[in-house]
Amino acid sequence: MLIMAAVLATGPLSLAQTVHHGWKDDGSFVMEFQGRKVDITPFYDEFPYTQFTLSKDGTKLFFRKDGRLLQWIDLSKGTDLSKAADAIDIDLSRCNCWNTEYNPEDSCVYWIGDENNEEIVNIYRSNLYKPCRQKLTDVPYIYEWNFNPDHTKIAYVGRMGQNEQRLDELHILDLKTLEDTLIDTDRPEFRYTWGNISWRPDGSGLMLLALKNMDRHYASVLYIDLNTGSRKVLTDSSRTASYDGTDVMDKWFDNDECFFFSNQDGYRNLYRFDAFGGDVRQMTFFKKDLTDARYVTIGGRKYLFCIQGDPVGTTMMLLDCDSCSVIYSQASGEAWTIGAAVGDEVSMVATGVSTVVKVEKLKIGKGEARMSTIFDLPDSLKDELVTGKVEKLSIPTFDDDPATGKRRLLHAYLFVPKNPLPADKSMVMIESFYGGDNRYQKEYEIYNAAGIYVLSASPRGSSGFGRDFAAMNDGDLGGNEEIDMIYCAKYISDRLGVPPSRVGCFGVSHGGYATMRLMTFPGHVNGHEASFPFGFGIETAGFCDIIYEFYHSNIPDWITLEAGDPVKDKARLVDRSPLYHADLITGPILLVHGNHDNRVDIEGSRLFDRALTELGKPHRYMEFEGLGHGVKGKDNERVFYKQVFRFLDEVEDGIYSNQK
Repeated sequence: MLIMAAVLATGPLSLAQTVHHGWKDDGSFVMEFQGRKVDITPFYDEFPYTQFTLSKDGTKLFFRKDGRLLQWIDLSKGTDLSKAADAIDIDLSRCNCWNTEYNPEDSCVYWIGDENNEEIVNIYRSNLYKPCRQKLTDVPYIYEWNFNPDHTKIAYVGRMGQNEQRLDELHILDLKTLEDTLIDTDRPEFRYTWGNISWRPDGSGLMLLALKNMDRHYASVLYIDLNTGSRKVLTDSSRTASYDGTDVMDKWFDNDECFFFSNQDGYRNLYRFDAFGGDVRQMTFFKKDLTDARYVTIGGRKYLFCIQGDPVGTTMMLLDCDSCSVIYSQASGEAWTIGAAVGDEVSMVATGVSTVVKVEKLKIGKGEARMSTIFDLPDSLKDELVTGKVEKLSIPTFDDDPATGKRRLLHAYLFVPKNPLPADKSMVMIESFYGGDNRYQKEYEIYNAAGIYVLSASPRGSSGFGRDFAAMNDGDLGGNEEIDMIYCAKYISDRLGVPPSRVGCFGVSHGGYATMRLMTFPGHVNGHEASFPFGFGIETAGFCDIIYEFYHSNIPDWITLEAGDPVKDKARLVDRSPLYHADLITGPILLVHGNHDNRVDIEGSRLFDRALTELGKPHRYMEFEGLGHGVKGKDNERVFYKQVFRFLDEVEDGIYSNQK
């Protein structure tokens, strides 16, 4: 059920009075906007596929269809996606399904997920040839998991409680007998966290991630000896490292040595661990993050095939395993994800701001890598799915970069529609956070199809530019990152000649919070002054009260990292909460939330809806029954975009202007 509320020129209406508010879903994917027919059917009928991944043996391609089905094809039999089979017998719009992995030992696909979008996360499996979901664990939340080398067992970490009072457990699950054995309980000084688990080839030990004193600034790699129960911290626990910059490689170099990732030097680099001697050495010293690495075998010798990437592009490199010196490298404007590395062949999934999806296979030699395309879209379909051109921008913000001594520049992409709205109707939508990625984004393309410009920028706190840039908003949620986006808004408004009344912001989760914060920004923070009167906003799954979010989220440590302590820093967190500046909102806002969201409680949007209603401020509110953190599923997305374009039409037509 969809619940909708609105505050229009006729005055505020209560939620109970406005279910559907006279609106009826006609089931069409043709949107009405400014006298145009915006047909988004190609995104849902002609190519309804997203989230492509490869099995680790490179033989199978997995993907989502309609946002509801997990499907797969055997690449040896062709690449016709319409002939795909379902891998799971459930509707994935009604539940979460993450980190799918194929197990060739039992022909099952495994994943972590839940059953009703509430993020009570466990391990499940389903046979590819007789799909039927089977729940394998029963814990409140799974942090990390992985198969042993022969795929007969799984090691996993269960989060058994919340906040600092919890104790997390390391388990081993036998996939034949389903015997579940408790191996270890973490300690307060090193709590387990999200990441991967790597098994020593002989099964005698595990590497996995932990946070020192539950501080996300101090991500560490642990080695657990399964014979003795001893543990060794492999990283320097006195140095900062982010948990997303820390990880372990799936496979070991041999039974005694392996590589892992850490960004303790500021960038995600490779380190080598000798389990026999106990030594740890940093092996690479790049000034750009290594996103992944796999072993390849050429002429009987192992090498490291690595991907180095940022939001601008990707570089493939072949490294010598002994010295980690670069043998050769090859750059690309696309973003690559390694799916499989078998022998001297590597299979990858590619995407980009103008690349929907491709599957490439590389034949790795000692002097070069020869690439062949396994799967790509026909040009005619690409033309329908890529609805504009993309310009790369560098936008000056308010402060200087100490590394250069010059004004700091923010990376951004501008998505320019092929058929923009008339000059007197031009509209710009700015992603409030999580922008700047070099990947295909259907939402941007849909807005471009309607003639709307989209600015996707990377404010401080964004990933992909090293540990220190990503940490610049730690403890400063709603602070300087918002000034960055205000400067981006001013820049693009001036560049395109679009007045602030037709420049809006939008975002999901942290981006939903940022949308509300930008629209209620009081004009100053951290001793800096900045303002931009955003004309409208679209907020999805965001929070408007930081302290409320801390006490009602399943990841409260994220609030501690990003904003601060809800007791010690209460005054600042209240001041940074949009709820308490709702009277300053600069324009109408569309609020969207699912009522099963446990990551950002639905009150994050409901509280703002109530506050705006009390104040008589123009806005719309949409609540999706059964959805969790975000909008997913073909039918739900159709309703979402129907309401988005209805809202944007009202903005363009000035329906809200007499209430500003």
